[in-house]
This record gives sequence, structure tokens and C-alpha cells, in this order.
Amino acid sequence: MNAKSIKVDLPTDTQYILSAGNLYRIIASGAQTNSRFSLIFSILKPGQGGPIHTHSNEQESFYITKGSLTFYDGQKEVLAPEGSFVFCPEGASRGFRNNTDNDVEMLILYTPSGIENMIKMDGTPINSLKRYKHEHTEQLACPVLNEQFGIEEIKTPLL
Repeated sequence: MNAKSIKVDLPTDTQYILSAGNLYRIIASGAQTNSRFSLIFSILKPGQGGPIHTHSNEQESFYITKGSLTFYDGQKEVLAPEGSFVFCPEGASRGFRNNTDNDVEMLILYTPSGIENMIKMDGTPINSLKRYKHEHTEQLACPVLNEQFGIEEIKTPLL
């Protein structure tokens, strides 16, 4: 991509990927941002989320666009309602779960990029976003690619 050209990404159902029980849409990848960042949209159904873990390669930031998401650091939990921004520097313990009865939607910013490649490698493309929203999806185990991408799962359960 030419560094001086703009990119416009129009959403389509075929851009969604189911990985580790969560639904993702990669809005901007490292290939598009000169490896500076990746931006991902995610939908979490009730009960879905991520176990407590650390990232050694990137910072992870969350912006909650719909609903409320509970974040955990291994010692406490914090409810992040719609409009909240949560910043997790590399090495910080974090986990999250949708403890509500409604879907949660959020943007996730990774700096630098790279983690989107794990989502692509581990994930399954979703052909219909509308169908996904009306079907139950079970929570899947964390991807076996964690170690390759500098993610360490911490065996502390979510509260």
C-alpha cells in the first residue's frame, strides 16, 4: 500500500473470523499500517471473553462501543461500560468476560501490529454475521499459537 494513499474499509459479512470463541473483524492490519498498529472490531456474546494472560510483544487497548465488559487483572475486576477505554501495556496481566445477557461490541488496538495474524491462523471465517448473532457459540480453548505470538496464559481463574 502506498504510504500516501488513504484506505477505506467498508464492512461486509465475509470479513468476520471466529477465533477462541470470540468474533473478530480485522479493520486495519500491520500490512496496511506499515506494522505500526492493527485495529480490530470484536463482538462478544454473553459469557465469552479471554482468560487472564499477558502480551510480551504489544500493547492492547480496548474501546467499548456497545454494552459493558468486565476486565480482570488477577486480583480485581473492573466493569467497563459503553464508552470506556482500557489500556494494557505489554507485560500487564489482563482478562475479560462479557458477564451480561447482551452482546458486547468493542474496538481493540494493538501496537505494534501482528496479533491479527494469530486470529487469521487460528480462526474460522464466518459467512453470515446475522446468522452468527442469532446462534449460540460455545467458548473455545485459547489458541495453541499463544507462545508463538508472545502470549502467556496465567492460570488464575477469572473472578
